Amino acid sequence: EAAVATQSSGSSGINAEYGERTLQPILAFLVKHVTDPKHCTVLVDVAHILSDLYAPILGMSPAIDKLFGRLNQRLKWEIKAQEQYMKLQGAMECIFTASGME
Repeated sequence: EAAVATQSSGSSGINAEYGERTLQPILAFLVKHVTDPKHCTVLVDVAHILSDLYAPILGMSPAIDKLFGRLNQRLKWEIKAQEQYMKLQGAMECIFTASGME
C-alpha cells in the first residue's frame, strides 16, 4: 500500500506521516458524518482544509480519490436537499401569509 504523500515539506505542506492509511479513516468519517447537524459546522471546515491540503496529490491513490469523490457527492446531495428545503419553506411562508396564519 503506497503512501499518498511522500514529500516531507514543500508548497503543499503534506508530511509522509499523513499517508493513505491515516487519511482513509478521516475521509470515511467525513463522508459518513459531514451532513449530521451535530457535526456539520466543524466537519465542513475539516473537509475544506483537507481538500485544499491534498488537492495537489489527488490521482496518486485510487482509494483516496474514491473517498474524496464520495465526499463531494455527499456534499452536492446535501446542498441540493437544503435548496429544496428552502424552496419548500418559502412556498409555505407564502401560503401562510396569504391565509393570514403567520
